Amino acid sequence: MRHGRRRITWKGTALVVGAVTAGCALVTFLPQDDAVDAPFIVEGGVGQQLDLTYAELTVTEVRVADVLTSPAEAAAAAGTFLVVDATWRATQGETTFSGAEVTDAQGRRFWPSTRGGCSTSASAQPGYAWRTTYCFDVPRDALAGATVRLARGDQTEEHGGQRRDAVAVVDLGITASEADALWEAEETVSPEAPGYPPVSAGGSEG
Repeated sequence: MRHGRRRITWKGTALVVGAVTAGCALVTFLPQDDAVDAPFIVEGGVGQQLDLTYAELTVTEVRVADVLTSPAEAAAAAGTFLVVDATWRATQGETTFSGAEVTDAQGRRFWPSTRGGCSTSASAQPGYAWRTTYCFDVPRDALAGATVRLARGDQTEEHGGQRRDAVAVVDLGITASEADALWEAEETVSPEAPGYPPVSAGGSEG
């Protein structure tokens, strides 16, 4: 079926020009909301499973160490190693999780280290839990109130790879008094190699 040619009348053109002008005025005079590109934050604590839509995430354990040991090397911390064990389970397809950082109570950000056999990213298949260990070399005053941020998007300065995506922020649960005790204790941790958690007695993966 053929349609007649669409006619552009002066009236219609005036309306379009008026709408464009009004839109430009709004863009010019109204502040732009940075939250439009902000990630969707899912908050939780250690031991709590978080649903990020594309994956389920659980931070299973938090430790503090002066030294990390692996078959390849032993690494001493400049400050102390904040060791975060996590389990990823992809839900929508094979997924690589590239974002990992610790933020302290002062807003300082620390990225993970590869020393001592630790990971900076992880990849998981749907339906299977994948265990990984992140290690962050932080100063003493970063322990109390620290949180870990984990996501599939990478950890750039402005979180550019995490815009409009789900991001987990997990409170590591370290109080000021616990931070002092953790700092004073001399601890060596041997991070486990990334992989599937051991099969439980019931025959299912954790």
